[in-house]
Amino acid sequence: MENVINEYKKDRESVYHTWFINNDDRLKAFRTIRKGLIKVISDIEEGTFGNDFKGSSLETVVTAISEQKQVFEGAAHAFFWKPKLRIPDIYENEVNQRAFGRFLKACLEATNENKIIAEIHKLNSLNVKGLGPAVANILYFLHPTIFPPFNTAIVKGFNTLFSKKIKLGSWPAYLDMREEIMNQNNKFKHQLSKDLGAIAGLLFEIGSNRLVIEENAVRVLQEENEKRKKANLKRNKEVTKDAMEEHAHTEMQYYLAKLGQALG
Repeated sequence: MENVINEYKKDRESVYHTWFINNDDRLKAFRTIRKGLIKVISDIEEGTFGNDFKGSSLETVVTAISEQKQVFEGAAHAFFWKPKLRIPDIYENEVNQRAFGRFLKACLEATNENKIIAEIHKLNSLNVKGLGPAVANILYFLHPTIFPPFNTAIVKGFNTLFSKKIKLGSWPAYLDMREEIMNQNNKFKHQLSKDLGAIAGLLFEIGSNRLVIEENAVRVLQEENEKRKKANLKRNKEVTKDAMEEHAHTEMQYYLAKLGQALG
């Protein structure tokens, strides 16, 4: 683990350097998101939140997260209103919307992790369709020392590094992952940070195959081979197509020459 962390921090192009440290935009996002959440909560309480993600105060909050493309590109997707799937069901279902508002308010005002974990269990028990651990990205910007961010690459990196089978879309799975991340972060705190963004960035790098370790080397090699095969197949098709077009072009020239000869 120490070697993996060292490789991560040594790479000047890793998210540790491009996102976690020396990044004023990341620091500004904490203030923007906290301020934006106050507006979200107020809009929900006053009944002016609206029935779509677009144009809502929540869009402002999530945009501030997803603009940090080094780690959070695509974070807004989980909050887009998808009418055909009825997810996430917080735009047209007033009961769910108010429950979400109470959850955000409780987390914003909470001073300890037990209170927030209790609120997560309460929200999870409501079974609000489509409202899963993507919300943890908001929690991270409220409480960065006790709640890590959450996305596909982070989960993939976590499962690879620690030989786990954590699933996306599950709050209990997120809490299990969080507990292990907290333990590992505490164990290697001299190399990482109190801010869980550092270790989440490490998992992100592994999950996105930028950081190759023993546990994901075979998978990375297989994926690279697949990419190479697809590239070669595409190139082969292009070459074949070009050859056919060239043949057709030459054939047409031949017929035109014969026609010209016949006409003198």
